[in-house]
Amino acid sequence: MTIRTALAATLIGAAALSSSALAQAAPLARSDVTKLFPGQFEAQVKGYRVSFSGTRGGSLNGVAYGQQDTGHWYMRGSALCVSFDKWTKGKAHCGEIIQQGGWYVANGKDGQSLKFRRTDLAQN
Repeated sequence: MTIRTALAATLIGAAALSSSALAQAAPLARSDVTKLFPGQFEAQVKGYRVSFSGTRGGSLNGVAYGQQDTGHWYMRGSALCVSFDKWTKGKAHCGEIIQQGGWYVANGKDGQSLKFRRTDLAQN
């Protein structure tokens, strides 16, 4: 698997969330998700690390293994929707998020799990 393919899978997994897969824990409310922005984040999927930032206005900037991309986030009801220009080819992926410890966790419809957390706040 190339870094670019893995990175695309990571970001798609990050955004293509399944609320049915998250039935074990209550998903975050819309207001809780929007409070995450602006912020700096790191994500982990299958051992790959992606750093990204998001503005309150809906812009995203990501970096992974020397590759950069820009995108957008927005809310559709209580679901977070994310798209990146290159990594998701502009296609938005939406879903709900649960919180486990200091991490936010999303499970994609393809069975991949994504963990992400704020890096600009002190971690407990």
